[in-house]
Amino acid sequence: MIATETQQLHHRLASSRLASTSVRSRRDEPFRRLQHRASSSLHFSVSSSSTPESAVKSTSTPSISSIVGDYYQFANHSCYYERKGDAKRADVHVIFLHGFGVGTFHYTKQLIGLGSEEDSSRTCAWSMDICGQGKSWPKRREDVAEFEYSLDSWRDQVEYFIREVVLKAAAGSEEKEEVKIVLAGNSLGGKLALYVSATCEDLIDGIVLLNATPFWGFLEKRVSFLTKENDFIVKLTQPYWDNFRSKENVRRLLNLVYADESKIEESLIEDIIAPTENEHAIRAFISTFTSPKASRMSYDKMLEVIRDRNDSIKVAMCYGREDPWVVPLWGQRLKRVVTNAKYYELSPAGHCPHDEAPECVNAVIRSLIGEWFSTAEAASPPKSIDGVSIELVDGSPRNVFEKLDYWKDRYLSSSAMM
Repeated sequence: MIATETQQLHHRLASSRLASTSVRSRRDEPFRRLQHRASSSLHFSVSSSSTPESAVKSTSTPSISSIVGDYYQFANHSCYYERKGDAKRADVHVIFLHGFGVGTFHYTKQLIGLGSEEDSSRTCAWSMDICGQGKSWPKRREDVAEFEYSLDSWRDQVEYFIREVVLKAAAGSEEKEEVKIVLAGNSLGGKLALYVSATCEDLIDGIVLLNATPFWGFLEKRVSFLTKENDFIVKLTQPYWDNFRSKENVRRLLNLVYADESKIEESLIEDIIAPTENEHAIRAFISTFTSPKASRMSYDKMLEVIRDRNDSIKVAMCYGREDPWVVPLWGQRLKRVVTNAKYYELSPAGHCPHDEAPECVNAVIRSLIGEWFSTAEAASPPKSIDGVSIELVDGSPRNVFEKLDYWKDRYLSSSAMM
């Protein structure tokens, strides 16, 4: 029943057209897969406070008074996003996509640092919750039943957000003919950024990957009884779910992936736990971990598509070197495919460099925006900030495991050509 309704929904979306005025003509084409399952009620009132862009020392408690937060509707979910910067004045819009279990709150330091009206690149910074995370939830049980919390659904949501929220907010300025869209994603958000970019031709101008996970989803297709609507599965999952979302476990997981435990703020733990109190949270959790892999292409295929569009899309990586999950080996693999991608490593920094070393990540992104989209010569990021080094690396293997992986790739590539 659910599968049939989903097929019908995608048929309706595929046959509908985008009824909005785009910033540039190539974005006026039919909105092939998405349409008005959502209606936006947007309110933009930006204050003028900002954090100095040239600061090398970190700001311990940056002001968030100039960050705008609002909701839009997508697939019967009220979806939360935040923005800092003048959307109509900005030339570049950077949209941050979060990892699993967090939300817009994980990018507050990027919004403060990059969405400055004083920034010469005129950048507007955005962060958005994916459905079933942060503050983005449906109100009714039946709306959960009709939605799959998966890469495919989130891909559709990100495309919708760009077209219906970001580009509509940017429209109407007579100062410029076009804007640039950059996706920046951490962990799951990094893979999502690749998926959106590979499947939305000419929509994305740049990608910044922050320890992007190369894997998500364990099943090739949905297993009928492993569903969030199966009350037995929900009851079976409940004890694990309660332990998983406990303050002690969240702190333990963060301790595993942050290189510097002192960077883990109590407010971050509280922000991570808060969404799990939602009445639909456990079913969204089950749906997420039993959902199949991305249906439209594999991770390797995403990289190949991005590589083949190297004239129209810019790619860069900014990875925490001490990440125990997405170790540098994965960044090197990506670099070997997308050879023209810039690859920065931060150290010491772990799986979430944007939160652990935000000034470093902001400096890298600011430099990339200048290099990619400015006519003036862009300044390189500093070599280090607050004791965290910023190193531009070529992706060469440096230890025995990385070298073995490199030669394995070489062997498989040569075998495929024979």
